[in-house]
Amino acid sequence: MEFLINAIIDNQETQSENILLNYNKKRIKQVKRRNLLLKSDLKKKRSVPKVNNYLDIIKNYPEDVFQSHFRMARSTFMILRNSIQPYWTRSLRGRLGHSLEMCLYVTLWKLGNSNGTFRELSDRFGVAKGTTHKIFFNVIKMISSLKNEIIWPSAVKQRQVMEHFERSRCNPFPFVVGCVDVTHFNISLPKNDAISYYNRKGNHTIILQAICDSKFRFLDVFIGCPGSCHDAHVWKTSPIYKGIISGEVELAENAVILGDSAYPLSKFLLTPYRDNGHLRSEERKFNYCLSSTRVFIEQSYGILEQKFKILNYINLRSVKKASMVIFACTILHNFIINRGNPSEYLVELPENNNVINEENENHLSTSLAPEENNDLDGIAIRRNLTTLFCS
Repeated sequence: MEFLINAIIDNQETQSENILLNYNKKRIKQVKRRNLLLKSDLKKKRSVPKVNNYLDIIKNYPEDVFQSHFRMARSTFMILRNSIQPYWTRSLRGRLGHSLEMCLYVTLWKLGNSNGTFRELSDRFGVAKGTTHKIFFNVIKMISSLKNEIIWPSAVKQRQVMEHFERSRCNPFPFVVGCVDVTHFNISLPKNDAISYYNRKGNHTIILQAICDSKFRFLDVFIGCPGSCHDAHVWKTSPIYKGIISGEVELAENAVILGDSAYPLSKFLLTPYRDNGHLRSEERKFNYCLSSTRVFIEQSYGILEQKFKILNYINLRSVKKASMVIFACTILHNFIINRGNPSEYLVELPENNNVINEENENHLSTSLAPEENNDLDGIAIRRNLTTLFCS
């Protein structure tokens, strides 16, 4: 009896081994067949023709055509290339060893075109679509390394800025060291906390707060606040405000920054009188002089958005990457102004009277700052300047 039981068990074990052996053989055959199919597919894979000589075409572009495509003159482009050359490490060149010049062309083309996709860049520059994406963000990081292009001026230079502001207008506003405002940039639906980036116009946006001088250069930028934030909140959370309050950021004697009615009045940030329909003539004149000078920040935003069309809609869901793109555009904005000629950055801007009290397309109309937030020192300074304008 025991002999029969053992024989049955041995037979079952043999059958199990045979089943496993047959399964393994079938599996090996399936894998070999699949590999053969893959190899045949690779042999049949079509080659997509691309533009192989576009870099040679760029070299033959007339100066105005080059500038329209890459948003700066050829001479400025070469200076920019040399400026970021130290950050061009071997790891960034990629397996194929793309040149820095080509990578910079790819990035500037993307920044200068609102509808330029990575697929179009791939076709134009003859590289893979994934490679263009990697190239773009590597160059954006290198451009961001030139952050010293945006720097708050020293007290001595602030005096020069004040003098230039006064020479720029027939009815100048005195002691102005900069003009502040915010603008909104549309982005794709953010991955996290999308509701916070939903603004009053029904779009998902990132806020840029900037202070500019009378040459349209940015003296300070603060990027990344959600589109639902109020201008006054952005100002109170910005490093420049905290630095001025703590004394870490230097302000020249009597220096003031000009803002609109969405900002709280203080001794270093002056805003216009609230127009309730009962303003006195001297108050209206004060508002006119302040607005005619403060319009520099609106014009600076106009130049920035006209130059870099990608800011019309940043097709990125990562708020961090979108902020990097905006920051790189502001750096390039200053870089072109500091090293180029006026034809590179000046665009058709509205006349003074048309800009005053009007909104930039991306600058949303926000509620006015509560008057109880106004600083007593700021009220006194505004009153003294009002008297000065009428004397």
